[in-house]
Amino acid sequence: MSQIHLTTKFRLLSLLSLLSGVLVFLSFEKFNLPVLAFLFPIIFNWLSMRPLKLKRAFFLGFLTSFTVMLGGFYWVTYVIHEFGYLPWSLSSLIFLVFAGFGALNFPIFLSIMSFLNQKLDSSNRGKWFWVLWFTLFTPAVFAVVEFFFPKIFPWYLGHCLYRWTFVTQIVEITGSLFLSFLIYSLGSALGLIFFCPVPLKKSPWEALIIPCFLLSLALGFSQYRLSHPPETNKTLKVAVIQANIGSLEKIHSENGIQDIVDQVIKKYIELTETALKSNPDLIVWPETAMPYSLGHTPSRDQFLMSKIKHWQRPLITGGYTKSDRNYFKDYNGAFLIEPLKNGEIRVQSYMKNILLAFGEYFPMGDFFPVLYKYFPQVADFERGDSQKPVTLEDGTTLGITICYEAIVPSFYRKVANHSIQGMINLTNDSWFGPTSEPYLHGSLTVFRSLETKLPMVRATNTGLSFSVDSLGRQSSTTQVYSPQIFLTELKIPISPPQTIYLQYGDWFVLLLILIQTLFAIYFKRFKVN
Repeated sequence: MSQIHLTTKFRLLSLLSLLSGVLVFLSFEKFNLPVLAFLFPIIFNWLSMRPLKLKRAFFLGFLTSFTVMLGGFYWVTYVIHEFGYLPWSLSSLIFLVFAGFGALNFPIFLSIMSFLNQKLDSSNRGKWFWVLWFTLFTPAVFAVVEFFFPKIFPWYLGHCLYRWTFVTQIVEITGSLFLSFLIYSLGSALGLIFFCPVPLKKSPWEALIIPCFLLSLALGFSQYRLSHPPETNKTLKVAVIQANIGSLEKIHSENGIQDIVDQVIKKYIELTETALKSNPDLIVWPETAMPYSLGHTPSRDQFLMSKIKHWQRPLITGGYTKSDRNYFKDYNGAFLIEPLKNGEIRVQSYMKNILLAFGEYFPMGDFFPVLYKYFPQVADFERGDSQKPVTLEDGTTLGITICYEAIVPSFYRKVANHSIQGMINLTNDSWFGPTSEPYLHGSLTVFRSLETKLPMVRATNTGLSFSVDSLGRQSSTTQVYSPQIFLTELKIPISPPQTIYLQYGDWFVLLLILIQTLFAIYFKRFKVN
């Protein structure tokens, strides 16, 4: 009977783990219910206080991780099927393997806290110990594990608050990890008060002191920043051309099928000439908009240059060009092509630094070239190594990121630290089909403007295209899978912003590690089991 009782109890714990995973992925796009994220710590803290063996604690955390991956990243299956040319059954199997490793920060964290909680003798701990343990130490462990655990698609729990600009401005000081710490601390406090997992005589309302203090800091600074935005001295009118070129159409054009290449170019030209009626200062085409090697295809280059000279507008476009280090490789790049007042055409370029594994390169492919023979659908691009910005003739300096680079905070800081005044992000999400990926991908880029106080324009092939101002306020967006012209105004700051996060990076992580260290010292003064 005892064994049956334990089995039933563990099944209940497993259901709670699954529920915690559901709460997490529902907090993000396309569901966008961030208030649910505050309930997640209640469940995880309760689970960590159960008398579980380490492997069972890890398993429960794994269930949460697996649920998050299934609900939030199911679109990986579509990519594998469409571009790996694999049947749905095999694509799903590969995704399930991927899902098992995609968010292991959850089982790692739950294992750590379960181990530590069982080492504590809960009977001789006072109220204030548990208040600090759950609202300071435990959130610090969660945030540090979240920070250091690598993810193929970088995201934090706090990123679900991307629309809450009234509380998120503080990330220009702390970085986005602070929001994860805040969510976990507040959720822990609520759990300690209403679902206390430890033996206390009455509800410890004091648990609200730390999270309310953190929330007050965030709200107070956000109110200050919203009422004192970075000063601007000019407005750049930008026309984004979302041509909605389908994935298979792009593949055919990139493989040099001339009719398709001509059709792609024609779409961009026609939409651009319509956009010119609004008199924009800058035209932006998305990642790999030009499906040929720029600078190495004379007839097409001359045609494009003649159009730009006729338009008398600068164009930033994604495209390809030959590597200067390996003739057999191409760069995935961005090009500013600008007609100058003296009648000349000036070209500046940026080459993508962070390539997407299994899409733009095969891991270990340089050491084992035969991999490209067995997986011909995987491209082999050259990796750029410079983050040099481009500068318009009027002196406006713009940084450029391509696709995935805009959701990697450390890389974005590298680009932003080149004294830029705005950011252009070129993206192609056509590979992901009618899924939630474009919405999730787009929401994560919003935080880069919050962290750096730099306005950004995001130009995508199939949507979502939008702009974000220096306060992290997202504009209206284009529709997905629809050819559209997106017109926006970029408020250019007088001088390049220098936020604390931009200058010092993830210093907040060091503070969290210090908190853990102080607890470890204090912890040793108490008897352990």
